[in-house]
Order: sequence, then C-alpha cells, then structure tokens
Amino acid sequence: MGAAVDMTRGRAERWKLVITLGVTFLVAYYDRLNISLALPLIAAENGWTDAQTASQGALLMGLFYVGFGIGNIFLTPLGTRVGPRRSLVVIVLLWSLFTALGALASQVMMVFMASRVLLGLSEGIQPPMMNQLTNTWFAPDERSRANSMFVAGLFLAILTAPIVLVPVMERYGWRSGFYVLAIGGIVVSLPLVLRFVHDRPRAHPRIDDALAHELEDRAGIIEVDETPTWHLLFERPFQLLLATGIVNALVSLGFASWLPTYLSQLDGVAYGDLAWLAAIPYGASLLGLATWAILGDLTNRRALITATAYVAAGAFATGALLAGGMHAVWLTVALLSAAVFCISSFMASEFAIVQRIVPRARVANGVGLYNGLTTLIGGGLGPYVVGGIIDGGAGPRDILTVLGLCVA
Repeated sequence: MGAAVDMTRGRAERWKLVITLGVTFLVAYYDRLNISLALPLIAAENGWTDAQTASQGALLMGLFYVGFGIGNIFLTPLGTRVGPRRSLVVIVLLWSLFTALGALASQVMMVFMASRVLLGLSEGIQPPMMNQLTNTWFAPDERSRANSMFVAGLFLAILTAPIVLVPVMERYGWRSGFYVLAIGGIVVSLPLVLRFVHDRPRAHPRIDDALAHELEDRAGIIEVDETPTWHLLFERPFQLLLATGIVNALVSLGFASWLPTYLSQLDGVAYGDLAWLAAIPYGASLLGLATWAILGDLTNRRALITATAYVAAGAFATGALLAGGMHAVWLTVALLSAAVFCISSFMASEFAIVQRIVPRARVANGVGLYNGLTTLIGGGLGPYVVGGIIDGGAGPRDILTVLGLCVA
C-alpha cells in the first residue's frame, strides 16, 4: 500500500513540474508579446505613421527573436553545464530585469532595442532546459503530453495576453504592462521554479530513492553529454524538421506579433476591443494542443498526424479566405479557428519529434540548435514578412492567402 502511495506522489510531482514549466512559459511569452500589444500606443506616443509603425515595430519584434535564437544556439551548452533548475532561476531573474529595462529606457530607441535583444538572449535557453527536464522525467510514450503541458503556456499566453495586458496598458500607459510582467516573473515564476523544478528524480527532496530509481528507469535516463550537435545539420531527418519548423515559426510568430496592430488599424476597432478580438483566433489552439498530444502518444505516429492536420489546416484557411471575400465575418473566424486547431498539431508533437531525432544525452543542445535556428530565421523574418503585408495595405484576403499558402 505504501508503494502505491509513493507512486502517486511521484506522478503528482512530475505533473507539478510540467505545470510549473507551463506557467513560466506563459509569463515569458507575455514578455515577448507585450511589444505587439503596446505598439499602437507606442506609435501614438511617438507620432509614427503607419509605415513607421510597421518598420519600427518589425525591428523591435525581430530583434527579440534574433536574441532568442542566438541564446538557444550558443547559451544552451552553458545551461546544460549549470543544470536546468539553476538555469531557469537565473533566466527568470534576467528576463524580469530586461522587461523592466525596456520600459525604463523606451525614450532612447537604441537602448530600447538593446533591451529586446537581451530579453531574447535571457529567454533563449528556456525551451532547451524544459525539454531536458521532460526528457529526464517522462517515458517516451508520455512526452507529447508532458511537452504539451509547457507548450500550452505559449498558447494560453497568446489567448489571454490581450485580455490581461490591454486593459492595464489602456488605463495606466503601455509601460505599466512591462512593469507588471517584470514583477510577475519574480513573484510568480521564481517561487514555482524553486519549489517544483528539480533536475532529475534523484535530486527531488520529496521523492524517495526507490521511486526515484523507478522513474529514472522508465524515462531511460542517461548522463548528459555536452558535445556540440552541429552534425545534425547534415542529417536529412533534422533538415526536414528544421525546414518545417522555420515555416511554422514564420507564419505563427509573424501573425501573433502583428495581429493586435493589424486589428487596431481596422475601421471601427478601438484599442480596448483588442482585449477580446485578438484572443478569439487562438481559443481553439489549446483544445487542439491537448487533442494532438494525446493522439501522438497513443499512436506514436506524430509526423503522419501532423502532416495530415497541416493539409486540413490549408483547406480551412482557404475556406476562411472565401468566407472573408463574402464578408461573412463569423464564418471566417470559425474557419480560421479550425485552421489554428489543426496547426497546433505541429506544436503538440514538435519537441517530441526533436527528442526522437537527437541523441538523448544531447537533447538540450539539440533542441537549442533546432529551436534557435527556427526562431532566428522564421521568427526573425516573420514580423518583417507580415509587417510588409500590413504596410502594403493588405486586407484580410491577402493575409489569409499567405497563411493558406504557408500552411499548405
């Protein structure tokens, strides 16, 4: 009976770990989305034209992803050496500092831009460290669900950031949103990491040795190898996944960055309306994430499921294009939500597929290389590509066309 109680405790601690990772990812993603929500107010404060808003906004957004990509690739080996728990403690402190710095230094554009690069660098090693933790704590047939628990923080951030931050920024000024997030990192993320994140079961103070060994045997834990993973760039499975990840990042990060600004420029849309308008298209993503993660773990056919879902996403995006041409607003939103539901299949399986391709002893460095390049290229270009569409006076049909083509 005691062993059953111990196993229950062990399972609970594992899921507390990934929920904590999800919360920290949520706060971190708020920190990167805040600029897209603040941009209409920043533009009004500085008297920018639409063209200036597009160019300056793309620069501020893109610089974050440049820093984020570099951090993934070049700082992950340092994080691997230090360990996930200590790394997360340090980066929570740093990203809170750099978020506050962005508000404090906003009058000097060069310093403001530097704060975005520093924020990206500090957050860059977070995904590799989270992957190392799920790789250490969970068996292969559980990793899609475990990874999806922290990836859900990303989707939840996109869904709720307008609801949480827009009212604060509208009432107290856009800098207030930055300060709230800086405090949130210290008050929310840091205590959770200190309490629930531990590098491996044997390092957990509330898990006994017998259970720790059983958990590590199930996960197939091996000692971390800090050898660089550049050789993966010459392996075809990694190349194919990398190409897919870049396109996905270009579309998803580009549209996530610009959606609030684009909506705010539409006739009849007030800034306060963004609290719900910008959240609607992402409501289906959380349901999709859970659905695809469960299917991926049950079937172990993650790549096939994702490919099939992408075809469906292309069809739904095309339908949304046609509905938009008929001015059927709610049908457009419904079809676009269905497309987002399907697109989330990639996010549900992405890291599990990387963990299967990369040697297990070098998962953190492999994920850092993959996530760094997809974000650096796709995330760095996404704001410019989508920003160019918006600056060129594109309407909903043009944007949906780009979405449909990229997804298909």
